Amino acid sequence: MADNMQATVADLRNWFSAERMHRYEESALDPVALYVWNTRMSKAYLEDIAHAEVMLRNFIAERLASDCDREDWFDQADYFGFDYEFRKAVERVKRRVRHAGHSITPDRVVAGLSLDSWRFLLVRKLEPTVWKALRDRANGGMPYYKSRRRREFEAHVVQLLDMRNRCSHQEPLIQSDADAERQYLDAQWQNLLWVVRAIDPQAADWIHSRSRVPALRGLRPIRSTSDLANLPKSEFMMPEPERDRLVRLILDGTKTATAALLIDYTESADPLPRIGDRSVLMDSDGRGVAVLTTTDAAVVRLADVSDQHAIDEGEGDTTAAQWRSKHETFWNSSDYRNEFSDSTFPLNDDTLVVLERFMVTERW
Repeated sequence: MADNMQATVADLRNWFSAERMHRYEESALDPVALYVWNTRMSKAYLEDIAHAEVMLRNFIAERLASDCDREDWFDQADYFGFDYEFRKAVERVKRRVRHAGHSITPDRVVAGLSLDSWRFLLVRKLEPTVWKALRDRANGGMPYYKSRRRREFEAHVVQLLDMRNRCSHQEPLIQSDADAERQYLDAQWQNLLWVVRAIDPQAADWIHSRSRVPALRGLRPIRSTSDLANLPKSEFMMPEPERDRLVRLILDGTKTATAALLIDYTESADPLPRIGDRSVLMDSDGRGVAVLTTTDAAVVRLADVSDQHAIDEGEGDTTAAQWRSKHETFWNSSDYRNEFSDSTFPLNDDTLVVLERFMVTERW
């Protein structure tokens, strides 16, 4: 299957149901791009939730084992007052371990219990036993959660569980209202970090620094045409017919790279492209036809432009030498040079060139 295979909204309706796609069609110019973005956001959140879940279970297991002085604390139903559901969950884990041909160990039982099971250890009924053990300084206590309010802690874990379930079941994270969506995703992100920070603030900072969530949030597909005004424009060559030719090459996936002299940026005081930058691809009629997202950017010597970059520009060149010859013809033209305050700038092996790779992330 081709890497640049495109799918239509009708395809997704057929594959995933019209009802499922309805919200995406209401919430973006490109519902297909929004559906893909929602899936990637879910997976990014699940990566971070997995860290939080492991920390939570280890935090609880270590303190309960210390409190009853037994590694198999999960079997001490009389000591802690575990209910039938938790005991049943433990037995299910043990059966899975045995079925896999392994022996029962505390580590395997702890790792096998789901977030649902850990959440139910925080209920009010177990406050005199489990919560007391978690708070007890003799067991390690809660040095980073000074208020030690069970109800508050439980509420945050319940919210984390709800988000885990929504992401795992491929449910929409998007909202019909932009502000509501922003507030919802902000709240879920902050809640996740709250749970981890209550256990260990340093771990929360580490998760934050490694997370894909903030960057993906910035790539949310455009909601409406009015939002396009907030993005810079990508205008390739002069309008008609060359621009439209390049636009077609970009839309069909042939052209995935471009280049400009560094002096273009310094003369106009424009910022250099960065990974994650987005812009609106314009045709020769001045219409936005797609959103481009920068996937790589670098400043190199003209002599160091690779054959692969020449190929990826998608305009027929198969070597850097061919690419350079064509570009130097344009860069040495009077029409190009007359745009600069000093039109006599040199063009040689050491001339710096800005190379940019991009992909079409939305189209309409």
